[in-house]
Amino acid sequence: MKALASRHPASVQIGSEVEPHSLGKCLFLHLAPGIANIAAILLGLATFWNPSLPPELILGVFTNVFVLIPVQLGYLYYLAKKRHNPGWSLEGIVVYNQPVSWSRYFLWVPAILVPTAFLFAAFEPITLWLETFVGFSVFAKYQMTGVSEVAGIVLFANIVLTGILVPIAEELYFRGYLLPRMPSQFGRLKPAAHSLLFAIYHFDTPWMMPVRTLGILPLIYTTIHTHSVRPGIIAHCLVNLANFSDSISRRIGTP
Repeated sequence: MKALASRHPASVQIGSEVEPHSLGKCLFLHLAPGIANIAAILLGLATFWNPSLPPELILGVFTNVFVLIPVQLGYLYYLAKKRHNPGWSLEGIVVYNQPVSWSRYFLWVPAILVPTAFLFAAFEPITLWLETFVGFSVFAKYQMTGVSEVAGIVLFANIVLTGILVPIAEELYFRGYLLPRMPSQFGRLKPAAHSLLFAIYHFDTPWMMPVRTLGILPLIYTTIHTHSVRPGIIAHCLVNLANFSDSISRRIGTP
């Protein structure tokens, strides 16, 4: 978390003291990484994929390494260099950078995970219905036809990237940078508007938009309350890592 460290902790800005973005800039910065990512996924699958390789090699590895993470962190460090921040410091860019004592993680991380898990479970019938209603996936035709020798490596790389590095990048970018700069036009609905835009940003799974919009709210309000992205980073990583439990189980159970 060195990048979050402030040289002057007492002078750390809070959300109300930063310049809010215009509505147009807000929409662009929320959605541009998702547009770049889905475009790279489609281009990568159409250009490089072949049925002897897992499609996750493109949509879970290459695009994260070369598009999603670089776009988000690259923009933050571009802004940091404009401020002449030393080294890897994101001071003044990532606003919610307050340290949190280790004991408090045992309060705030469950405060995010428990309601989030409840909301995702409660909305599962709606999510499944919406997925059926949408009726297609742009990735449906990209399936591995045989056993791939690199499948295990791809799974491990995907776990590291999607389960750890992408959540860190997203929390720094969305909650640390964008959330405290939400346009004033949203008023008290700033957290809800940010949550909706974050849900839309996941263009590859539009059927999850309702549950993501509600499910991310506990993380958003915790970040605002603690003035820290750190509990949200841990919770986000745990949620994403949990999504790999079935893949790991199948991999272990494969002779």
